[in-house]
Amino acid sequence: MKKKTKGGKRDGSGGFWPLKRLCAFLLAALLLAPAAAYGAYMPSFQPASRGVYLENTDTGKLIFEQNAGERMEAGYLAKLMTALMTVEYMEEKGLSLDDEKVALKLYIQNLVYGSANLGGILQGEEVSVRGLLYAMLLQSANEAAMMLGDYIGDGSVGHFADLMNRRAAELGCTGTTFTDPAGFHDDDPAENNWTTPRDMGIIFRRVMENDTLRQILQSRSYDIGPTNKHGSLNQFNYTNAMMSTASDYYYAPVDGGFISVVSGQKAGIAVMASTGGYSYLLVLLESPQGADLAGTRDTLYTEAKNLLQWAFDSFAVRTVMEKGEIMEEVPVRFSSVTDHMPLATSETFMALMPNGLDLTSIQYKYELPEALAAPVQKGLEVGRLHLILADEEIGWVPLVTTDYVEASQLLVWLGWLGAIVHTFWFKFWVLFVITFVVLYSSLLVQVKRRKQRQGRYSRYNAHRSQERYL
Repeated sequence: MKKKTKGGKRDGSGGFWPLKRLCAFLLAALLLAPAAAYGAYMPSFQPASRGVYLENTDTGKLIFEQNAGERMEAGYLAKLMTALMTVEYMEEKGLSLDDEKVALKLYIQNLVYGSANLGGILQGEEVSVRGLLYAMLLQSANEAAMMLGDYIGDGSVGHFADLMNRRAAELGCTGTTFTDPAGFHDDDPAENNWTTPRDMGIIFRRVMENDTLRQILQSRSYDIGPTNKHGSLNQFNYTNAMMSTASDYYYAPVDGGFISVVSGQKAGIAVMASTGGYSYLLVLLESPQGADLAGTRDTLYTEAKNLLQWAFDSFAVRTVMEKGEIMEEVPVRFSSVTDHMPLATSETFMALMPNGLDLTSIQYKYELPEALAAPVQKGLEVGRLHLILADEEIGWVPLVTTDYVEASQLLVWLGWLGAIVHTFWFKFWVLFVITFVVLYSSLLVQVKRRKQRQGRYSRYNAHRSQERYL
């Protein structure tokens, strides 16, 4: 098949689909398209965070990134991986989140002693796995994370960290290394927790796809009691002020999120937001420290909100190609009626694109056969129209025939004969016959000449015999 490239011809934009599921369905054909065409668009401000990963989750498109592949400190965002590992383990083993109880061991209490993020669990207190998940994801409780790691790691948080790294690799993470379930900082780089904005985006997307974890992250509070130590043990959501209507950082589109804010360290956040049929996932790593923890949170939440709002304001589903548009034609052979066939798009192509993008900047690359052989059916898919933006393919549309073309039997036979003449075996046999005729003719000539020589020799001998007799 041949490929041709032409400039775009369309300058209109399509309708807006208000329903999230319908929007996702319409965009499903674009899941494999490269993200570079969107990554070239910059927000109107420079993000202060060192690492940024912003993805449209309806299509899997990268909208904006900043150092998304560089390794940075994961901090308490490591707890997202611990949460994912926990629910996957419980589902695999067929265990109940409510029936399985885990007690706080002395060595874990000693490890977390003095840390700011705790859930108030006492030594020897038995808490359900579900309760520990709520404590870890709502209050970023370090003891809860370590208890879950100890439980799944068969009494070893180090073994659990190995399991975390193995699962991260299975998910496609390429720059992630965890050393503990909670995400503690260590001055020794070899003992620290590392990830990349892109890797954390992969992990957080899987977390939000899990109904149990999504429900927890969307909760404002949860009572994990009664236990053998407490009649009531409430856990409050301190990890995502963007979901609290009482907070200055409240942002209505947010579906769930988790932050890592620790004194003396740079901050991070993973958050997902949806509105108007569009959904975005945002990861910020190494957000600058403020004068205090309140200042650090202010910078982190403000930047997250501004980036998400920029995405909602700047991108929309647009109609790039309408169904039934005549785009190209190809030659038709063996027909006495026509020598060409117009080709039309068989479906409407819609894509998430910047609102200000001129659609005439989209290039067309045709993948077509050299010619069609009659008879040709109407509606037959014979090629593809590839759509190119910023040197990257954003998708393709099937091209179909627009009419039925009847074949001429005479032209079909002539074409059949012509095809035979150009085959290897026809040429081989023609050459073989010619060679045989030439060789046979040469042999006949040689035989004739030999007979002639023999005849002359016989007459000569007869003549000599007669002379001797006389």
